[in-house]
Amino acid sequence: MSNTNPTETPNVVVANPNVRRAANIVLGVIGLVVGTAVVVDASTPAFDISEITTPVFTGYAYLASLFGLAVTLPNIPRS
Repeated sequence: MSNTNPTETPNVVVANPNVRRAANIVLGVIGLVVGTAVVVDASTPAFDISEITTPVFTGYAYLASLFGLAVTLPNIPRS
């Protein structure tokens, strides 16, 4: 079956642009929240939440990298 409607993103992995946008927003918000928690935790001796922030940030970094390579990168047009 041939594609009679070529798109600007022919290698798209996640076809729905609304899903891609929502996933990027969710990953961005999580990154900002967890990143802020890591910075605050590291800059004050008042509390230590590194046992929470370290695995959460590690998981976030893995998922964000996977999403970037599997979904975002294929949607960047090649020149």
